[in-house]
Amino acid sequence: MPRRRAAEVKQEVVDLDPHSPSTISSRVKPLPPTSEKVDARSAVISNYRSDAPSAETVPQWARDHGETPILLQTRIRREGSQMSSPSPQNPEASFAQRSFAHPAFTGIGLKLKACNDTLGNLQQLGIQHVATLPELVLVGDQSAGKSSLMSGLARLNLPRSGGVCTRCPIHIRMSSSNGPQWSCTVSLQLDYDYQPRGRIKTTDVTDRNPFPPWVQKPNRDTKTFKTIYDQTEIEDVLRWAQVAILNPNRNHELYVPDEGAIAKETELTVAAGQTEAQFSPNIVALEMKGPDLPDLSFYDLPGVFLSPDKEENDYLVKVVRNLTRFYIQRPEAIIMWALPMNHDLENSICLGIIREARATDRTIGVITKADMIEEGNIPQWLAVLRGRKQSVRHGFFITSLPPGEALENAAQREDNFFRGGVSTWPNEFAEFEEQCGVERLREYITKQLGIAFSRSLPSIKIKVDERLKEVEHQLATLPELPANVEHEVRTCLSEFYRQIKVAVKEPAFLSRWGKLNLQFKYCIFKIKPTCIVREVPQTIDLESDTETVASQTPKRPRPSDSTVRATPSKRPREMQQQHSPIKHEDGFATSTPMRQPSFGGTPVPEQTPFARYLQLGRSGMDIREIRREIMEKKRAGMPHNLVPPEVYEAMCLRAIKRWEAPLELYTQKTMEILKEVVNNVLETSLEKFRQRMIFKESYAHLRAFLMEHETRQRARLVDRFHDETYQMFTINDEAYERFKAQEAEALDRARNIARLKAATLIDWNYVTPPVEKMSAEAKKKEKQMMNDLLPRLGEDPFKTELQVASVVRGYYLTSATHFVEGVTKDVNSRLFRSFSQGELDTFLDRALGLFPYPTPDIYQSLMEEDAQIAREREQLKRERDKLRIAIESIAALENSSAEDDAHETSTHTSAHTIDIDLVEEEDELMEDGAA
Repeated sequence: MPRRRAAEVKQEVVDLDPHSPSTISSRVKPLPPTSEKVDARSAVISNYRSDAPSAETVPQWARDHGETPILLQTRIRREGSQMSSPSPQNPEASFAQRSFAHPAFTGIGLKLKACNDTLGNLQQLGIQHVATLPELVLVGDQSAGKSSLMSGLARLNLPRSGGVCTRCPIHIRMSSSNGPQWSCTVSLQLDYDYQPRGRIKTTDVTDRNPFPPWVQKPNRDTKTFKTIYDQTEIEDVLRWAQVAILNPNRNHELYVPDEGAIAKETELTVAAGQTEAQFSPNIVALEMKGPDLPDLSFYDLPGVFLSPDKEENDYLVKVVRNLTRFYIQRPEAIIMWALPMNHDLENSICLGIIREARATDRTIGVITKADMIEEGNIPQWLAVLRGRKQSVRHGFFITSLPPGEALENAAQREDNFFRGGVSTWPNEFAEFEEQCGVERLREYITKQLGIAFSRSLPSIKIKVDERLKEVEHQLATLPELPANVEHEVRTCLSEFYRQIKVAVKEPAFLSRWGKLNLQFKYCIFKIKPTCIVREVPQTIDLESDTETVASQTPKRPRPSDSTVRATPSKRPREMQQQHSPIKHEDGFATSTPMRQPSFGGTPVPEQTPFARYLQLGRSGMDIREIRREIMEKKRAGMPHNLVPPEVYEAMCLRAIKRWEAPLELYTQKTMEILKEVVNNVLETSLEKFRQRMIFKESYAHLRAFLMEHETRQRARLVDRFHDETYQMFTINDEAYERFKAQEAEALDRARNIARLKAATLIDWNYVTPPVEKMSAEAKKKEKQMMNDLLPRLGEDPFKTELQVASVVRGYYLTSATHFVEGVTKDVNSRLFRSFSQGELDTFLDRALGLFPYPTPDIYQSLMEEDAQIAREREQLKRERDKLRIAIESIAALENSSAEDDAHETSTHTSAHTIDIDLVEEEDELMEDGAA
């Protein structure tokens, strides 16, 4: 803090460090005597006042022991001591520690201008989402004198009256320059989008939506408003900038004074009363440069309040509190809490928010409006300054900056007020003289900000570098437009056409499709109609491991039977073995049968998509129903054993019509396999252009091509199905006769055994395994049994019906063989050929506009990006540029610090004997509770 007046500090030899107000200094314990050598140059280099207690504020215990007050505080640098820095978490981060690991880096804490300039650069870049930056934040209740305080800190006549000044945050950055000209660039830092959805209620303000109707953007958008060179223009420009930021859906240039149409034609007060939004979390930023400016940057927030001017703005009470809380909760924020001397400090809303955020140890109290103190309140303010009430760790400063007065001589006017014997300033506050005046406040906060920044700089550099690498990696996945777009388009499409021709002939694809073919074939043959061969309700399941007729006393009904059947009380283990449903002499066989979980039928292959259709043929025929149908269609006078042709055709076509649903499923599954392969090839061959229009358009046209061919293929297969269900027709007599004889033999065997069991000529539990699994001896034995017993039963009364059933089943197998063969062959020769022989190539080239006469614009458009991806790339590029600038700013600060330290070391060889280390000083004072 600035040195005391000479008349009051005669004993002082040198001023070291105005680290804190006197009430805080009074709590610092004096250091014990030391015999170590002290370098005088290091002791006086800072030209600041010591943090040692003054004579009048020395602790009582020191006076009791007769010790002399210490007027100069110095610290011997311990061997190896240096500013601590975070250990690198990974090898890539280690480079960030190179310059900071050296003890000379602590010199940055002394170079406040360089530190604060760099910090201001980083804050304006908007990288707070990457690394938390130290920042000064000015908060306070409404009418706490913040605007006057902000003007005093900035040494400018900024707006101090109500209105738009209280409706958005302001960021002021000041930097001294060697040039004679003063300049100020006003910009709008847009971190939020305005998305109104009707009238806003207080309940709309939540933790997730703290600033309705404002929604946070992924990246900051900065718009330059105006640069001025005359300080008298600053108030007008700042007011118009805030009007612009409260009209987010209009071009900000309309509000630029002397340039924009609205600013030229509308009064400022009228424009301020007609804004779209009543409040904005977006920031109006002022960057000022000029001679004699302090090197400082800080945020000024709208004052918190209890009651808005209009009832419909009640939500703003919570919104402004949320904004204040948002800035206060930032762990690196140094808070300047403004509270006026003419208000009851017990009612401070801001103090409650600070305490809620546990931020009192980062808070500097600033008592404003000292010229308006009431005599009755003097004791309570003395208690505050002495740390007995409303205490904050950094103590309190006092200012007096009456609104309406010019700031040119503010420092002299404050000095006269606090130290010139002005009668309005009570003498009771004389002990706090060093805490009075905005100039001393500015020096203190400038130092605090530099210390905080130098401490956090290593961590900031690591985080910025890590984020830069991440952004560059993301950009690598979003490449720029290729130089030769025609070559790239032709190359990637040629590769796609080549790969698709290979893919539809690869064993992996054909194997998957071949498995589907076998599953389809198995289903078609499996649903061949079974036949009930007994006069009483029971089923002979010719596809099971046995051909045993079910008992007449069923334990439970089978859901697929119209009649009630039961299984035998005992079934040998071999009945559960797995067998092919039929054996064809023409070489067709079903897929390898697997264990069948359902009742008594032929085992089902694992994971077949046709499982729900496998029972369609169960109990498809009944010898009694066959007899009834014959009688219905027979003309009068026809012999009893003569069957009308209509019976055969009706029963055959009825069985074949069950193929419709399995055929539709087969078509669907075939297309799924094909689409998967085609899409995989497209993604592989056009992988690097996934985010460009060529990929999206190719994908869309490919879907159209597949849909068209799926429609054609489905139509052809449905035609084949209709061919089979139109009427009985076959010229493959050899196959038909073979299948009919095979089915007749199976039906006769089952019927004969059922008759013998019904007549109790053989045991009811007699097992009839499939003929193909019987040994020659077993076949001979069963044939002998039949020859011996059947004559006793006489001629079978259902001989004609059994012959009809064998014709139906024989024709079914003949037609099924032809149908399955035709369906699979059609898919292979028609659908797959359209991909393997270039039909797709021609279609896609025409659809993309590449045939017959493509233009350069066509190639260019195909390489254009998706709009969302383009926006994402631009956002990443802007962020990358900001991060690079941030890294360069930090590097420049490092280099300048290293050069200055090297120069000082070469000039003064004893510079390291003792040093005033601001960072260590701050840390130790914090530990003592005096900072």
